[in-house]
Amino acid sequence: MKPLFSPEPRYRWPDGAKCAVMLCFDVDGETTALSEDKALASRLSTMSQCEYGPGVGVPRLLELLTHLEAPATFFIPSYIAENHPRMTAAVAEAGHEIGVHGYLHERLPTLSPDEEKVILQRSLAILQGLTGKRPVGYRAPWFEINPGTPDLLKTEGMLYDSSQMGDDVPYTLSNGLVEIPGQWMLEDWEQFAFNAEPAWGVIPEDCGKVFELWWREFEAMRDFGCCFVLTMHPWLMGRPSRVRLLEQLVRRIQESGDVWFARGAEIARYAVANPEARRETNLDSL
Repeated sequence: MKPLFSPEPRYRWPDGAKCAVMLCFDVDGETTALSEDKALASRLSTMSQCEYGPGVGVPRLLELLTHLEAPATFFIPSYIAENHPRMTAAVAEAGHEIGVHGYLHERLPTLSPDEEKVILQRSLAILQGLTGKRPVGYRAPWFEINPGTPDLLKTEGMLYDSSQMGDDVPYTLSNGLVEIPGQWMLEDWEQFAFNAEPAWGVIPEDCGKVFELWWREFEAMRDFGCCFVLTMHPWLMGRPSRVRLLEQLVRRIQESGDVWFARGAEIARYAVANPEARRETNLDSL
């Protein structure tokens, strides 16, 4: 029998690590509903489900991350930061990175270039004012950017974006912006989101199935030398059984012993300083 397929690693990670792990939390909170329709503010049950994220999910997840000694990156819409300033400060005080995620979780394709610029500048100013630190990372709501977004981010001094899905290791865009790609499979919305009306999601998955899905992807990404970017929402992952799921997953990854847990800014700075670390496999680029 032939041995298991074992390609040359896609990326050379620091200190001999075989894989990088970026734990991400998109703290959409109330903007989950308000970005769809501001009239939903009067739908108290729907809004309360969204409010669970900043109010219960984030504090619980911060305690878990401290317990596990694991760093994370929190992408926070600046509307949420404004309305939950103590929560936002607590994320920063715990040593985690805060990145930009729109103001009201706006869908970028619905915005003009000028509107997108105003929202980005406003968000940067709000987050810097609340934390004393200017963000360097960005994730577009719904992972969807416009053709002009990378240049706008670069002009505003951003170091990296984490909205695209064209690879499973970091790559550098033509303007020098680092892209740390994600993927829908490593996203909790597709697994757990549900609301009756307006309709979100389908049927919440069993935690055991999701653990198997995410663990198998990590296992293979580690073998292939990739960057495991796990995207979660506190109103979903802050529920008790899912906190246990995340704890089980992180503990098992930590037991691998050859994984680099890093914030987005750390990964991006490493990519800038070590351009030769990435192995190019695109046959049209070689």
